[in-house]
Amino acid sequence: MRWRPLCAGLLAFGLAQAAPGADTWPALCPGGPPKTDVQGRPMAADFWRRGPVLAVLWSVDCGFCQRHNERLDRLLREAPGAAVLGVAVDGQPDAVSRAVARRGYDFPVIVDGSGDCALRPQLTPRRVVPMTCWLGDAPTQPRCIPGEMSDEDLRALLRAQARARRQSW
Repeated sequence: MRWRPLCAGLLAFGLAQAAPGADTWPALCPGGPPKTDVQGRPMAADFWRRGPVLAVLWSVDCGFCQRHNERLDRLLREAPGAAVLGVAVDGQPDAVSRAVARRGYDFPVIVDGSGDCALRPQLTPRRVVPMTCWLGDAPTQPRCIPGEMSDEDLRALLRAQARARRQSW
């Protein structure tokens, strides 16, 4: 039996769902979209409007998350213009900031908010980390993909994002 098609089918059936677009979620927050990440690095004003954003939900103490984020960070060097946002679900900005500095992630990282600013509950009811979610018009794959992803799968997501971003300009 081939597991990959079976898993893909189960993911498509169980995880495809409505979620906020990259440009609508920040509008739900009373203070607007984040202007800086946990390192104080400015986020481009058009970050949310340039097309789909890949949001990676992760936890500071999760080994799978560390490998996933390191892989993604490395692959981003092959994908200039990609929009990736790390969303730490730990809720401790200082711990997240230290982890990001120690690991040297180049993509912006925020700490998930609460209330209307909480991104995770708007994307998925699942509490799995890492979880890679698509903010924007849904591609053919599921909106949120749980677990650590392979280089090949991450490249495919980044290529899909690049195509969608070219079409949105």
